[in-house]
Amino acid sequence: MSQFRYCFFAAVICSLCVLGNGDVSAPPTKIIDLPISASTTLSEAGISEVTQSSVSSSESVPSVPSTEAQPSPSPDPKNTTTTSTTTTTTTTTAKPSPAPTPDPKPLPPPEAGKWAFKDNVTNVTCVLIQFAAQLNVTYTKDNSNTTDHFQLNLPKNAMIVDGSCGNGTQSIKLSWPANENSTNSMLLVFQSNETTKWYELKSINVTLAPEVFIDATLKEPVELWHGVEWRSPLATSYRCTPPTHLNMTAEATSVVAKLTLSQLQEEAFRTAKDELFSSARECGGGDIPDAVPIAVGCALGGLTGSLIVRGSVGIEKKSI
Repeated sequence: MSQFRYCFFAAVICSLCVLGNGDVSAPPTKIIDLPISASTTLSEAGISEVTQSSVSSSESVPSVPSTEAQPSPSPDPKNTTTTSTTTTTTTTTAKPSPAPTPDPKPLPPPEAGKWAFKDNVTNVTCVLIQFAAQLNVTYTKDNSNTTDHFQLNLPKNAMIVDGSCGNGTQSIKLSWPANENSTNSMLLVFQSNETTKWYELKSINVTLAPEVFIDATLKEPVELWHGVEWRSPLATSYRCTPPTHLNMTAEATSVVAKLTLSQLQEEAFRTAKDELFSSARECGGGDIPDAVPIAVGCALGGLTGSLIVRGSVGIEKKSI
C-alpha cells in the first residue's frame, strides 16, 4: 500500500513536469511599418503607435515600442498662419517759419515849407510861417496793453484851408490828406498884447484821422494840443534853426505825441503885403532881436568914424 502511494505521487510529479515544459511558445512580435502620411495623421490626432501581438495563451504579452525614429509632421499649408510686419515710415515735413516782420523804416527828414495867410479885404499878409515838421505818435492797440507808434511828416505842399487876421488873435490852418477819404490838419494860433507890444504862439493843434492808427479802436479824429510857446516883439519875426521839440497831449489818454519843428521862422500881426520876414529874434537869445545888435554896431561905427574925423581935423589945425 505504501508502495502504491509512492508510485502515484511520483506519477503526479512527472505529469506536472511534463506540463511545465510544454511546447507552447508565444508568436514572435510583428512590427507594422506605417506610411508617413498615416503616421503624421496619427501623430496629429494624438494617437500613439502601438504594436499588437496575438497571444494564444491566457496571459497578456506587453507591447514592444518601436525603436525607429518617427518623422516629424509636415506643416499643413491650410492651417499655417504667416504674420507679416509692415513698417510704416512717416515723413514729417517741417513747415517753414514765417519771415519776421521787418521794422518800419524811419521816415526821411521832413522838408521845410512856407505858408502865408492874407486878409481878403486888405490884402495884408498877417501871418507868415516857415518850418519842417515831423510828428512821432505813440498809442495803445485795440484790446491790449501793447503800444505802437508811427511817424508822420507834414508835407511842404500842405494846403492853407483857414485862418484869421484879428486884432488880438490871428491863426493859420494847414491840411493834407491822410488817405483817400480823410485828412490831417495843423492849426497855429497867435495872440498879441498891446500893452507890452509883444505877441506869442498861443497853441498848436494837430488833428489826425482815425485811419492812421492801425489796430486801434479810435473812431473819431484825435486832437493833439500844445500850449503857449515862444514870444517875440511886434514887427519882429521869431527864428529857430535847430530842432524844437514840443510834447503834445490828447483827450484820449491812450495817445501821446511829440512834434519836432526845424528851420523854424514865424511872424504874426504883420502889416505888410509882401511875404518877407521882418528882422528876427533868435531862439535862446533873450528878448533882443537881431536888429538891435545891428543898430548898436552901426551906432558904434558912426561914433568911431566921427572921432577919427575930429582927431584928424585937430591935428591939421595944430600943424598950421
